Amino acid sequence: MGTTYTIKLIGENINTDNIQDSIASILDHINHQMSTYIDTSRISIFNKSDINDSTRVGNDFIHILNKSIYYNNITNGAFDITIKPLVELWGFGATGTPDSIPTDKEIDSLLNYIGIDNITVNKNYLHKMSNVNADFSAIAKGHAVDKISSYLTKVDIPNHMVEIGGEIKVSGFNSDGNSWHIGIQNPNENDISPFINIFLTDKGMATSGNYRNYYTVNGKKYAHIISPITGKPIENNILSVTVISDDCLDADALATALMVMNINQGLKLIENLEDTEVLYTLENNKILYSSGFKSFIH
Repeated sequence: MGTTYTIKLIGENINTDNIQDSIASILDHINHQMSTYIDTSRISIFNKSDINDSTRVGNDFIHILNKSIYYNNITNGAFDITIKPLVELWGFGATGTPDSIPTDKEIDSLLNYIGIDNITVNKNYLHKMSNVNADFSAIAKGHAVDKISSYLTKVDIPNHMVEIGGEIKVSGFNSDGNSWHIGIQNPNENDISPFINIFLTDKGMATSGNYRNYYTVNGKKYAHIISPITGKPIENNILSVTVISDDCLDADALATALMVMNINQGLKLIENLEDTEVLYTLENNKILYSSGFKSFIH
C-alpha cells in the first residue's frame, strides 16, 4: 500500500511470528484485489478491460465497492472511486508531477469518465459502462485495518491497536488497562508533534489532509485531494479532517469526502450519522468539531 503499519497486541503468550505471518497474508490478499500498483490485481485488470467487459472480483472487493457507492450517494458525489484519471492528470498518481498545469479542456474530457454509476455489479462481476477507472486508495487502508482487527479478535487478542498509514482501529484497552491514547498530528508543516490527544476504545479513526502531499507551480499550491465534481485540486481553508467511527473503513472514506465538501454540509452529514464524529483543523489554528467529538478528548 506504499506505507508502513504498526500493530500493538496486549496479552500473554502471544505467538507473534504466527500472528505476523497471518497479517502479511491478509494484506497480500487485499493488495492483489485492490492495488493499482500491481498489474495483475483485480482492480488493475478491471481498469485495463474494455467497455462492456466484465471482471470477476472477490467478496472483499464487492464489500468496498458497495460501501463506495453508499458514500458517493450520501456525500452528493464528493467521494468517488473513479477519480483515478484526474489524480493521474494532476500528477498525484504513478506518473509523477506534470510538466504543466492541466487545461480546462483536458479536465473536462476526463470528467466524462468520472462517476461510480459507470460501474455496475452483478453478483461477483463488475461491468464497465464507459472508459472508467477505479481507485480504492481513499478507503482500502481503512478496510485493511478493520480486517486485521477482526482477525485479532477471532484469535482471542481482544486488546489491540492496528495502524496502517495513519488509519487506526483500536479494540479493548492498552497495557495500562485504559482507553487507547492516540495523537492527532499537527497540520503545521514545521511541527510533527500531536496537537490533540484522543482516547478511544473499540473505534476506528482516520485523518485526511492536504498539508503534506502537494506541489507548487508559479507560487500556487496544488494539493493531492481532487474534487470529482470540479476535476481540480480542492481549494478551501481545511488543513485536515479527522473522523471517528465504529469501523476504520467508514472513517477513511468520510475523512476524504469531508475534505471536498463544504464544511457546513459536512458537519450536517456527520450529525445525521450514528456513532460518527469529526474534527476539522482549519487555517489560522482554528478547529471545529461535531457535537459528540469532545467526549473523546480528555
